[in-house]
Amino acid sequence: MLFDLEQAEKLKWYDDEGTQMRDKQDTMPDSGKGGLDPVREAVQQALASRGLSMKQASRALGRNDAYLHQFLYRRSPRRLPEELRHALAALLECDQALFLEQGVPKPRSPSALLSGHPDPRAQIAFVDITASAGGGAMNEPGAADLTQNLAIPTAMLRKITTSPSSELRIITISGDSMAPVLEHGDIVMVDCAQTRPSPPGIFIVDDGIGLVAKRVDLIPNTTPQMLRLTSENNLYTNYQRRIDEVQIIGRVVWFARSL
Repeated sequence: MLFDLEQAEKLKWYDDEGTQMRDKQDTMPDSGKGGLDPVREAVQQALASRGLSMKQASRALGRNDAYLHQFLYRRSPRRLPEELRHALAALLECDQALFLEQGVPKPRSPSALLSGHPDPRAQIAFVDITASAGGGAMNEPGAADLTQNLAIPTAMLRKITTSPSSELRIITISGDSMAPVLEHGDIVMVDCAQTRPSPPGIFIVDDGIGLVAKRVDLIPNTTPQMLRLTSENNLYTNYQRRIDEVQIIGRVVWFARSL
């Protein structure tokens, strides 16, 4: 799962006596003509199967509370944007094709990509900070300067992650402790929606000294829970931290390197 359903659960409404209530928006009548079309009905059924209200799902997608209610009952927007459609499908654990309106063109063939009409692009924030893959860099996450965005075709991005682009950051690697997997000067895409090292992987972590890129995994049967932070380069010492001593910024899901 890419979304925290426990956090979404906290968004449910309660009355003064502590009795759980349904989201008020979920009880509003259908203001559209002729009921829900197949796409909107599929969204409604998928929400019900996951036990999520429209407000909870809207917030999990990073939209305003009424976004999905307006989509279902006011038909605004007329169709879900592609990036949001994939994110909603990931949240509800279903096939995004269920939310694709009939008559909307399917992804184009490779020959169509050469026709001069580019696919929609997602904007990924390129953050002007470095994560140390060595022993020297000290960077404060709060000092990040969002200098520019990197535009990536949405179809390509969906092959990397299903997280919405608002949860993604691109930063630069500094140092050689993660070599040869990550080299000095590599740029990496960090999925900030993935902050738990299960399964293990390479994460950007604030270890109390600065931002570091390390392979992180949970050490089993430890109380309090301990993390193992490992370098790929054997010249560097691995170390452990309590899970409450570090802040996991996100999982590295993609990288690029100059030749």
